[in-house]
Amino acid sequence: MNEMTASDMLKDPLIRQMLRADRISLASFAALLDSASRRQARRDPESAPARPAAPQAFDGEALSAL
Repeated sequence: MNEMTASDMLKDPLIRQMLRADRISLASFAALLDSASRRQARRDPESAPARPAAPQAFDGEALSAL
């Protein structure tokens, strides 16, 4: 099994369902993933992602719309 990218996590139906149940916005979750990615990159520059997960990359799509 491969590890999910931040983009994969933001698109995953099960993760979206859990976020909706916990009343966490997709934008907040994307910001959390981005923050964690940046912290990890500072610890290990070799593992930095090509680009961070950004909420605007999903055209403002809201969880409630799904």
